[in-house]
Amino acid sequence: MTASTGYFSAYALALAARGIEGLVRNGGRMRLVVGCTLKPQDLDAIQQGAELRDTVEAALLAEPLGAGDPAAIDALALLAWMVAKGHLDVKVAVPCDEGRKPIAGLGLFHEKAGILEDGAGNRLAFCGSINETEFGWKHNWESFHVYTTWTGGTAHVQAEEESFARLWADRATCAIVMDVPAAVRLELLKFLPKDDLPGRLKRPHADVELPTEPAPITAEPPPPHLDPRRLIWAYIRHAPGLPKGGERVGEATSAVTPWPHQVRAFQRLYAHWPPHLLIADEVGLGKTIQAGLLLRQAWLAGRARRMLVLAPKAVLRQWQIELREKFNLNWPIYDGQRLCWLQSPGFQGEAQRLVGPKDWHREPYVLASSHLMRRRDRAAELLAGAEPWDLVVLDEAHHARRAGGGLGVDQRPNQLLRLMQVLRDRTAGLVLLTATPMQVSPIEVWDSKPPSARRRSG
Repeated sequence: MTASTGYFSAYALALAARGIEGLVRNGGRMRLVVGCTLKPQDLDAIQQGAELRDTVEAALLAEPLGAGDPAAIDALALLAWMVAKGHLDVKVAVPCDEGRKPIAGLGLFHEKAGILEDGAGNRLAFCGSINETEFGWKHNWESFHVYTTWTGGTAHVQAEEESFARLWADRATCAIVMDVPAAVRLELLKFLPKDDLPGRLKRPHADVELPTEPAPITAEPPPPHLDPRRLIWAYIRHAPGLPKGGERVGEATSAVTPWPHQVRAFQRLYAHWPPHLLIADEVGLGKTIQAGLLLRQAWLAGRARRMLVLAPKAVLRQWQIELREKFNLNWPIYDGQRLCWLQSPGFQGEAQRLVGPKDWHREPYVLASSHLMRRRDRAAELLAGAEPWDLVVLDEAHHARRAGGGLGVDQRPNQLLRLMQVLRDRTAGLVLLTATPMQVSPIEVWDSKPPSARRRSG
């Protein structure tokens, strides 16, 4: 876990430290950057030759940590233990100008941001600028922006990670970052528990206050107050997953009116989840629309959290544009070196991001060239390195075929067919699109069928 916080006080610390014991119990580590606001007299001392580190040390020591509050002392004991045991590293940030000179007064290091990562590599990033006083935590109307890698927010999470890395390495333009002065560290370590185990780690639920007496049971408890707006938005949020009618939400919220045959194809795909079908409609009948309806509905309903579309390089851009314009899905194209999103109104962050061969498939929704992926080195990345997919769509599936179309002596699969034969075991659902399933021999249709379709036809 990494975090930056702009206000450092005992009361705020006691409130913000809730749940940190869970990080310790799971063997996690935390890096924390705290702010230090200098006063005009501090800058005068620096100009007269005082060291910045000494000035920061004096400013931090001027604010007593304990404040005589039991809850604050409880939180400080946990943080002191984490520092002593290597679970927590702390640095201090001092606001500065463009010339890297400290500033005082109203110039605050006021950022509140953080990144959390679990053992499986899932990451969550948050950022905001709340008032970190006790009153702010308890009473203010504040907001945080939260992004997760498992819901398509990888670009935002990556941006927060890069921002924190610059800050931690003292390469930020707005702040000077240094290690916590020794005297301040010693002041914090004074709160180490005597028995070498903080109270928060002794209690299984440190932040839950149990009542001393059971609450009286009434015959007819009054109904809880429910905000109608919350009910409406909750219904809208979960509507795509409803058993009756929910399957049409993706279609209803798309910027396209599908033809009847496209709706029927989508219904067959979605009703038998995960789908294993070959769509062999003629050119112009809208196979991309049928697939787009499936992709949007599966995303909205949460049925598929990892989806991959493979298509020839020549039509990848067309796929990206259609998904964005018709289904509001801005999915990146992986070109072998970068993930590239469509720059469009409302899009936040960089439209391109460099990624290595071992990282591109961490993106939950990706468009990639089938010509690129069938190369031996790239196929190894996809088959050995990537986590299983919930749904894979292969466009122009007739390119996956036997040598010679199945007519010659050589019946070996080509590289794309070999890739798909292995990839079908690495995905829950597989949809193949082609207008020409048979070009030379009927065996090509058999090769094109997903495994469950083969069983039905057999």
